[in-house]
Amino acid sequence: MIYGTCSAAREYEERGKISEWLQLFLRNDGHNTALADGLLQEERCYIGLKMLPLFLLDQIKSGAPEYLNDQDSIDYFFLVVDRMKQAYGNWDIPPLIVEYGENGFYVNDGRHRLEMYRQLGIPEAPAVLWTTGTRLRDQLLELLRSC
Repeated sequence: MIYGTCSAAREYEERGKISEWLQLFLRNDGHNTALADGLLQEERCYIGLKMLPLFLLDQIKSGAPEYLNDQDSIDYFFLVVDRMKQAYGNWDIPPLIVEYGENGFYVNDGRHRLEMYRQLGIPEAPAVLWTTGTRLRDQLLELLRSC
């Protein structure tokens, strides 16, 4: 099965199994076992699959992520984004995976997708949201209600 689609995430969400989808996606199509392992380190609160207004991610730098140091990596990042833009509309794009923490939002998986949405001027995107702890979960839910 292909897990790296919004449709697959939605199916798991409807069954109350979004955390299971995250693990399957990250360990298979998403190629991000480090995040999958990290999510299992503590109890997490999963808000689930939501349409996230992207202005909430304004604190996250546009363009290439700050962890890319050399020009080849930066060029490759934008090559991937350009390919995604060309495929937009013909692709069941996986949701962003976004953590809400003490310092706001952090995109755990999906920086290429976020940059694609920004370059295309798309105001909201599907995202699986999660927190560590119920206090942050409640803050996030309140923030989402106010949007």
